[in-house]
Amino acid sequence: MSASRRWFVAQLFCAGGLALLMASCQREIAPVVSPVRSTAPENFVVYYGKSPQPLSRIDWAIVQDSYRPLSPGKTVYFAYISLGEIDSESTIGKELSAIPGELSRVTLSKNSFWNSRVSDIRKESVRQALLRQVDRDVMAGFGGIFFDTLDSPLEYREQHPGKGKGIRTSIKSFIETVHASYPGIRIVVNRGFEILPLLAPMISGVLYEDFCSRFDEATKTYVLVPERERRSFLEEIGQAKKTNPALVVLALDYEDPSRRTFSQRCGEMARRDGLLHYMSDWTLSAPILPGTPIP
Repeated sequence: MSASRRWFVAQLFCAGGLALLMASCQREIAPVVSPVRSTAPENFVVYYGKSPQPLSRIDWAIVQDSYRPLSPGKTVYFAYISLGEIDSESTIGKELSAIPGELSRVTLSKNSFWNSRVSDIRKESVRQALLRQVDRDVMAGFGGIFFDTLDSPLEYREQHPGKGKGIRTSIKSFIETVHASYPGIRIVVNRGFEILPLLAPMISGVLYEDFCSRFDEATKTYVLVPERERRSFLEEIGQAKKTNPALVVLALDYEDPSRRTFSQRCGEMARRDGLLHYMSDWTLSAPILPGTPIP
């Protein structure tokens, strides 16, 4: 961690000043990728509700980065960071908004449901803002980083092949930089299946969100995922595990807490495919599976 801290200090003070986003400061360390090794968890949670009590019975806990991990124990806390979208009210959004016109320059498209912007990971200002957030989270005591919204810029690339050229490479190089800067920190990504084989050597796990059921944003209802779609993504995960056999696959599903229509079915399907499973409402503040130790 001391080496990475020195790197960030150099970034802040390069060119003899404090301008964080000057072109002369936009250097990332040359990644030296080594295979990820970590103890596989037996359970996990994704919880964005009010700060929970110590999750002493949970191995991996993905939480908002405003949460502060408590005393060391068996639980590895993963700080949430949105890699592919920017909320203007987030720390990263405010940093970019402070630079005249920068938020617009790094916006690829907009997500109306979440009132966020799909961001351009190719832009140095975005990469440096993300790296500063990683640094803050590591210094706060998180043992892992959870990168969300990889699919958003990847979908933009699919829709705009010309304008989106280089997005896949930029995501890969960014993950390489984080892995090289913090070799002791576990990294989990949300989906990003099309480039997962490229990322697998640098990460500890992948969250398969919407494995069996999802929240339909258009109809605002909980629905089952088609079997063909699930099988296709599992095949891509299988390809990724060839490059990192230790890759942990976490299955996350959603359902109405008042009905619990899908929990048994989805849990059985996850076990059949050898995946760890967790279920919650679409806000990730109401765990559904029986016995989940969230206060």
